[in-house]
Amino acid sequence: MFKIDLHTHTVLGGDSLITPEQMVPRAREVGLDAVCVTEHNSYAKSRPFDEIARQAGFPIFRGLEYNAAEGHLLIFGVKVGRSELPPGVPMQRAMDWVQRQCGGVAIPAHPFQRDFLGRALGAEVLRLKGLIAIESINTSLPGDANRKAIDAARRLGVWGVGGSDAHGIQVLGKAYTLFPAPIRTEAELVCALKKGGYTACLNAYYPVENRRKTGRKP
Repeated sequence: MFKIDLHTHTVLGGDSLITPEQMVPRAREVGLDAVCVTEHNSYAKSRPFDEIARQAGFPIFRGLEYNAAEGHLLIFGVKVGRSELPPGVPMQRAMDWVQRQCGGVAIPAHPFQRDFLGRALGAEVLRLKGLIAIESINTSLPGDANRKAIDAARRLGVWGVGGSDAHGIQVLGKAYTLFPAPIRTEAELVCALKKGGYTACLNAYYPVENRRKTGRKP
């Protein structure tokens, strides 16, 4: 079994407190086998992690969190930036584009999280075509938003992925995606996401905090 936090942010993206040097020690401490750095709207910003991963002997994959018109997408397997996919494209169109580009994967992130205007993708996620997965556990959200995402994945018959959406080092790895076999490259990650058989999980390293975030009773 192989544990990957598929949704993390660092100072390289401009909206996180996590430094590149902190990533591997903390990931190992909380029991992860790999992490994926998903800076907003940029694959290029996470480039320094290629060398960090090589030196540490620890897998660090690179993706991005894309700001679509209706919400956010976690994108894997496509080295895309603002010039290729500018923010604000309708989500279905962005997903279709990613899937055409070398067979990448686009997964709706925290679909039931409301923005500062009170808007969320919400039940519109049920109308999207070509989905393979939904982020069903995001431990930076209240439990109700995750429960709705889990239900949406179940109704659609797609897989659920887990990630911390960490912007601070003490959040890293609170949720992860459990894959049935080791993953060594970004290409293998894309193949594994398409194949299925993985599970969104809470990390037992954070038992009290996880229960609070998901509304679970001790």
